[in-house]
Amino acid sequence: MSIRDLIHSALNVPLKIESAAPSISYATNGAVFTWGAMTFNEITMVIATSFAVATYFTSLYFQRRRDRREQEFHQHRLNVERQSSESESS
Repeated sequence: MSIRDLIHSALNVPLKIESAAPSISYATNGAVFTWGAMTFNEITMVIATSFAVATYFTSLYFQRRRDRREQEFHQHRLNVERQSSESESS
């Protein structure tokens, strides 16, 4: 089986540009219709919601990085304390 056959069967997408053009046209027309059907307030709401979601995930990403860094620091501190107590006892 060739790579072309594998891609065609896995994605079930036509590989010819002639058959892709109508799909792209329909998707673009649908997006333009949806955008045109929205009022300014709705557009603003969509943009604001997008920013809110982006802010949430950005905050979540950096909070997890901070938690991981604090956990590594805590583990390092415990190891240092354990080594110093072992050296004092010997």
